[in-house]
Amino acid sequence: MVFFKQSFIPYICFIVGVILIFVWAILSKKIAFGGKAVEGFQTSPYMLNMYYADWCPHCTAAKPEFAKLGSTMTIGGKQVVCKAIEAEKNPELVKEAVKGYPTIRLYDPAGKMTEYEGERTAKGFRSFVESIVGGK
Repeated sequence: MVFFKQSFIPYICFIVGVILIFVWAILSKKIAFGGKAVEGFQTSPYMLNMYYADWCPHCTAAKPEFAKLGSTMTIGGKQVVCKAIEAEKNPELVKEAVKGYPTIRLYDPAGKMTEYEGERTAKGFRSFVESIVGGK
């Protein structure tokens, strides 16, 4: 006895597709529940940028120390992307005006900037990031 003449397969595929999109949206924080985003996932990482100029002797000394951090760090479960940017050749990547070299800035996921004023060492850079990222 057949109740329906159509196949259920297209409907089942559609429902599975909707469920997968919903799960993806939750995991990427596209959907919030009760005004709060789902915890445990970070949509946009922290950015630690070092703006430098090749002709600057201070930059020449700081670049190897900055490189010791690697391209990413994880602090307190939060990802921090580290980039060395040659400011004069890439002005479109400089978010605020650079007045001296090297300039090291940490941007949070909301875009708030904190400028680093400490020692130009890997340990100093890491301590700076931990003090801000770990404290939130």
